[in-house]
Amino acid sequence: MGIATSYRFSDKGIEGTLRPEAGRYRLVASGACPWCRRVLIVRRLLGLSDAIPVSWSYGRGEDGFWELTDGDGEPGTDPFLHARSLAEVYATTPGYTPPPTVPALVDITTGQVVCDDSGNLLFDLATSWWQLHRPGAPDLYPINRRNSTDAWDEWVGYHVNRGHGVATHSTDPDKAEAAAHGVLVAFDVIDTLLARATHMEASREAALTMQDGPALSAVVAVGQYLCGDQPTGSDIRLFTTVQAYEYGGRQEYPGGEAPSISFWPALARWFRALESRSGWVGTEERSALGL
Repeated sequence: MGIATSYRFSDKGIEGTLRPEAGRYRLVASGACPWCRRVLIVRRLLGLSDAIPVSWSYGRGEDGFWELTDGDGEPGTDPFLHARSLAEVYATTPGYTPPPTVPALVDITTGQVVCDDSGNLLFDLATSWWQLHRPGAPDLYPINRRNSTDAWDEWVGYHVNRGHGVATHSTDPDKAEAAAHGVLVAFDVIDTLLARATHMEASREAALTMQDGPALSAVVAVGQYLCGDQPTGSDIRLFTTVQAYEYGGRQEYPGGEAPSISFWPALARWFRALESRSGWVGTEERSALGL
């Protein structure tokens, strides 16, 4: 589902990729969606808010798909995309298969969606849009940590991000229960690794083996954050799902309400430290999460 080709960005003119260009692309996003929130975070941290403006969606419209808003922020026709629903925007994109998803990056010169993969977009904004980054912007994918970020991105993507989605949305009770268990074990692993690195006591270290954890290339770099003493793109990928879990998602886990993240002291400290940093929670996300 989605578009036939979700394009990547490159500042080197690689065939089949798009070049970064301020003002050409518009991001359709919802503060309620963790996949959107991670793109919104990197956009703010890197100072790309003017280069990539946002069209907001606050929920589903009459057609059951993401509803767009007018110039006053009310449900209506988006003045830049000239559509009331994201489905209308996707419909002009070659190779589109319903349903439409957010985040969606739209080329305003064609009106077509060019990227609907939030993970690739996060990485590309951090590594290919560098010429448009604000002065002093953080390096979210430093070369000397790339083995670690790659390992964490893969592990978090499967065990936490995918798992949380299955746990809260699957109609198969067995699959939902297995996925929920996997997420909680993943939190045990992350809590243990963060606790070891920061000299805290982990919640369930004695119950774990390294078979539960990510690749060694990720483990050896853990500091206050997943890949050292500064946040990286891997922290962003984990943060928005932990955020979704803590603010409403854990109540939807099979078998009743799952533990608050305070159950995992090192994970909770990591989360609160990021949550309090400038740029990590925007106004739209705060409102959508009820904060």
